[in-house]
Amino acid sequence: MKIAVCGKGGVGKTTISGLLCRTLGNKGIPVLAIDGDPNPNLALTLGVDPAAVMPKALSSKLLEVFEKEDGKKYAKLKAPLAEVMDLHGIQAANNVTLLAVGQPEHAGTGCMCGIHTTVREIIHTALEESEQVTLLDLEASLEQMKRGTSKYVDVLLCIVEPYYRSMEAVARFQRLGNELEIKNIVAVANKVKNAEDEEAIRQFCAQTDLPVVAVIPFDTIISEADKGGSLDMNAIDHSPALKAINQLADTLLKRVRTSANK
Repeated sequence: MKIAVCGKGGVGKTTISGLLCRTLGNKGIPVLAIDGDPNPNLALTLGVDPAAVMPKALSSKLLEVFEKEDGKKYAKLKAPLAEVMDLHGIQAANNVTLLAVGQPEHAGTGCMCGIHTTVREIIHTALEESEQVTLLDLEASLEQMKRGTSKYVDVLLCIVEPYYRSMEAVARFQRLGNELEIKNIVAVANKVKNAEDEEAIRQFCAQTDLPVVAVIPFDTIISEADKGGSLDMNAIDHSPALKAINQLADTLLKRVRTSANK
């Protein structure tokens, strides 16, 4: 199962991404987590020590470019995925390996087009070479959708909060996901405080036929635990939000298996 997590900035993408990875890992499933944000934070949600030395960031140097007979060019990873993970990955808790795009070293150094292509090909290679779950935590902008970074995922997980700007952003991600022909595009309602919040999200998503597969309640347990930097699973053991994310993991596994059998 290959998942891309998207949504407007501040809706909780990275927190849900990290906890979903760790929940799946605790079920005995190896997980490859990819932090696709140039301002990376996924490591902390995965429980990595803030003082830990991060491995070398992903770069376009991992790609080899080929040219077809019609002159069109395409790129592939030079090395097997396992080798990329060994060289650029960091072992997090709960059966999770993290790869990170990494933040720009300097201002004014140009676009990150090559990095987007690298991440896309890692996901493509993961489909061919690995049975593990791969999860990509997208940056808040639509750039990675425009670059086709999520082209090969099974699920586009749209995180949405109960306010209009968040819902409008999800509608844009859904439209681009449809253009990339992603099979499963679904919504997760996050930070839901009451029935009115949930109903607002469900009504909006119904307008574009976007299934709501999980409702995650507003939860101060996680926000308080998050203040410590690296997120400790023991500190949120009784979190209602964590319980909902555990149910989400089961729902996604079942949905992808059902889709694969059609």
